[in-house]
Formats: sequence, C-alpha cells, structure tokens
Amino acid sequence: MPTMLSVVIIGFIWKLILSPIWGIAEGLMKIVGLQAYFRPWLGLEGPALIAIALITVWQFVGIPMMLFYASMLAIPDELIEAAHVDGANNWTVFWRVKFPLILPTVGLVSILTYVGNFNAFDLIYTTQKALAAPNFSTDVMGTFFYRTFFGVQLQLGNPTMGATVAAMMFIIILAGVLLYLFGWQRRVQTYEL
Repeated sequence: MPTMLSVVIIGFIWKLILSPIWGIAEGLMKIVGLQAYFRPWLGLEGPALIAIALITVWQFVGIPMMLFYASMLAIPDELIEAAHVDGANNWTVFWRVKFPLILPTVGLVSILTYVGNFNAFDLIYTTQKALAAPNFSTDVMGTFFYRTFFGVQLQLGNPTMGATVAAMMFIIILAGVLLYLFGWQRRVQTYEL
C-alpha cells in the first residue's frame, strides 16, 4: 500500500505522525513505555536524515519484496528436494541453490534502489519546511542541486554550481549503472554457465 501512495502524501503523513506538537508518535511511544526516547526527529540535525531514510525504506520496500518473492517462487522444487536428498540443511540450500538462482533479481533490485535513491528530493522537500533542516542535515544530491541552482534559502541562485552538482549526479549514477552492467551482469552470466 505505501508504494502506491504519492511521495508527497507520504511525506505529509509522516510529518504529521512525527510532529512533536500534534503527532501521534509520542503517544504511541508512551503506550509501549518508550516516551523517553521520543524526539522531534525531523527537526534535529543528527537523526533527520536517518528518519527520512527509514520513511523511504518503509515506502519502497514493497516492490523489492514482490520481486524477491516472485523469483523465489520460480525456483523449481526439484532442485530444493535434490539438495535435501544430498544432505544439505536449509542454510546450505539457501546459499548454494536458492541465492545463486535469484542473483539476477538481487542485481536488478540493487540497481533500481541505487538509481531511485537519487530521487529522494520530493520526500525531503515535503518533510522539511522547504529544505530548512538544521544546517542542511538532510541534504542529498537532489536537494543540494535545488538549493544551489535555484537559491532557495539564500535568495540567490548559482546556475553554474547547480549544473556542476547535476553533472556529478549524472556521473555517479552512470558509474553505478556501468559497474552493474559490466561487473554484476558478467558475474551473473558466468555463474549461470
């Protein structure tokens, strides 16, 4: 369900949940006896980015789980039974039979997650008041690009710096994708042979 919701809606919902003024997180933590650990996580310099990362994981964990589940279902039962007949325990069956067969899915999920993490702008923008986290502690490449190119906080933009940040984002994403294509894919192909 969270995967189908808009990132803006997710950001707004979690901003309401974690709000120290009217949010329900403090009350829920009080019910389970953890009220001493409640903090305004989105407003503190240290845990703000961690809180946003956990929100992102909560939102996008559905698709990788479905892909892993589908690839696990595609493994023939005969292979698993043959491994058990040969004396393998469940741990060995997973690492020696199942995991090598789902390696293409692991690679696909890894590269989709890697590239998708560079699209974190909208969640950060909606949970932080127009990117006003303390000392820009929630800055990622996308929000840093937005701040520098459009000059959000400083009321003056620097298109040259913004273009440099965008070019670096492109180079980092390209390097990761090329590493996946020429490193991971070749490993998977040789593993299949």
